[in-house]
Amino acid sequence: MLLIVLLIVLGPLAPAQAAQRILIVTSTETPAQTEAVSTLQAELEERGRALETRPWDQTSAEQTRAVDIVVTVGTPAARAVANHASPAPVLHILLSAHNYASLPARASGRQSAIVLDQPPARLVALVQLALPALERIALIGGPQSEDLVAQLAQAAAHARLGIAQASIVRENELFGALQAVLAEPAVLVATPDPAVFNRFTVQNILLTAFRHRSPVLGFSAAYAKAGALLSLYSTPAQIGSDAARVVESVLRGGALPAVSGPHSFEVQTNPTVARSLGIELPAAETLTARLRSLEEAKP
Repeated sequence: MLLIVLLIVLGPLAPAQAAQRILIVTSTETPAQTEAVSTLQAELEERGRALETRPWDQTSAEQTRAVDIVVTVGTPAARAVANHASPAPVLHILLSAHNYASLPARASGRQSAIVLDQPPARLVALVQLALPALERIALIGGPQSEDLVAQLAQAAAHARLGIAQASIVRENELFGALQAVLAEPAVLVATPDPAVFNRFTVQNILLTAFRHRSPVLGFSAAYAKAGALLSLYSTPAQIGSDAARVVESVLRGGALPAVSGPHSFEVQTNPTVARSLGIELPAAETLTARLRSLEEAKP
């Protein structure tokens, strides 16, 4: 009798859920993309969702129109799907806020993203948690980070931190900008702008900041390993998991959320650099837990 009741209750729901189709459109295969897609697929399949994964250059406009939601992974996939103008809601992941802003505009509520950039308020909160004695941040903007740097400056001002700010167009302007913003000790907040922070400039930036007794807050685990005092970042798996939650919400009738940074994140520290700078730095796990608690406490 119980089995019959369950079949009556669940029977109509199972086909409806199976009928909802998810299309994941990928870019050039990288370890980060593979990790994000694997997590996204696993979590959606655990929920019984039907999904298909296709590379961006083998995905037609008709295919994006025949599904209930599209998830793009990486900038090439995002651009391809945005140009298709699919009526299905589209969630973009593993792209910067700058690259998202360059996509063709769509009707309100039909396109959103979990961008790679960490929320400015989160970055500033980490500075205050980790380095309460330093009340000044340094920012260097480039062509792709003007908006992010402006938001960081606004968040820092709201937190009553001093701000030293410079902007460059060409890489040969970087040394002068560093000297200007680090004239007094400050926390240099790195931004994911390839014109400023890239594999050719990172070592000189870290050495210059160290000589100025100014710690660096990086945007990837690699920065902390290379010599930044600490880094704030989200793993591809965390972003894939965040995306799975958004997809499930949309398929259950919810709206696409506003564009935002990742919900999940990690903090990594470099104790060797901390000792060299004479800084007493809490453990990475402690900082991560405190930062999460702060965000969960917000209304």
